[in-house]
Amino acid sequence: MSRLNFNAVHTNQQLPNPSNVSRQGLIEELWPAYVDIVLSHLNELELAALSLEADKNVEQNSAAIRRLLHSVKGDSGMAGVIDIYELCHEAECAFDELSGSQARADMVLKVKDWIESAIRVLQNGEGRHAGEMSQLETSVELKKIRALVIDDDRICRKRIKMLIGEFCECTVARDGRVGYEKFVEAYEQGHPFQLVTLDIQMKEMDGHETLAAIRLFEQQHGIGGLDGVKIVMTTSQDTSSHIFSAFRKGCEAYVVKKDIGEKLLEEMARLGLLKVKADYSIV
Repeated sequence: MSRLNFNAVHTNQQLPNPSNVSRQGLIEELWPAYVDIVLSHLNELELAALSLEADKNVEQNSAAIRRLLHSVKGDSGMAGVIDIYELCHEAECAFDELSGSQARADMVLKVKDWIESAIRVLQNGEGRHAGEMSQLETSVELKKIRALVIDDDRICRKRIKMLIGEFCECTVARDGRVGYEKFVEAYEQGHPFQLVTLDIQMKEMDGHETLAAIRLFEQQHGIGGLDGVKIVMTTSQDTSSHIFSAFRKGCEAYVVKKDIGEKLLEEMARLGLLKVKADYSIV
């Protein structure tokens, strides 16, 4: 499938026609929550951009814009709205490349308008590949494994539960501290988790800190090697520093959120949590 080209965002030029946004990969079950959350982010983004345009609280508004673009990108990746994900990724880069509050604000407002238009297209059932939904047809082991999903984004938690719910008995936590407490509680009650999916960027105890805390707890209780819980880091960031840091602290796998629909089950299979054939297809 051909992707829309958003390179024009770097030079503040005209973006592609939003009516060409693709529906392929869109997760219908997440769509209502996605629209609600993203439109709220876009309202905040517009206010921050207008304030930046007026040269008010430049540092504060710039930080808010970076945060909001990153949030919309992450939610779009999880919901399978890849064109909006790609646009936000390019906009994040362009925001730091452009000079001057006026140029930055103008770019952000164009991006915001494009996303709103694309959402309207998708809501009306239009866009490329309308009606197509990719599905993974699988059969599972009779006994579900216990999984802990730690993420501070509601859409991400819901998306991961959708992906692994057929295979796992899922418990969710809204941040790293709550997730760690639930991990310890499950162990002390004699029902430990076999899988943890762990977001990296969280305000209250981030993923790296939570990973280190879980491994320290296991070490203190004589749990090591193959007996430890399998931890899959999930994030919108695919930079080498994040990846190397996560593996150094003891995770078994690392999945970028925009690829999570096709990669998470593969990683679970590779880790021996699902019955697989030699090519990792689930049986």
